[in-house]
Amino acid sequence: MELEVLEQYSAAGEKRFRVLVKGTNIILNVRADSEEEALSRARELAEQIGLPKVVESIKKMLS
Repeated sequence: MELEVLEQYSAAGEKRFRVLVKGTNIILNVRADSEEEALSRARELAEQIGLPKVVESIKKMLS
């Protein structure tokens, strides 16, 4: 699963990032101090919610 940082912004005094799951319209919003940390946190969040399996299943259904 490929991830891409789309945007960095501040909210409530925190540095936040919008991270795209490439090949989908799914965007994860995470708090982080750098782009590298944002990608790591987004990957961790995706794993916690089972997103890689869901994305793979959908891609198989559509092909």
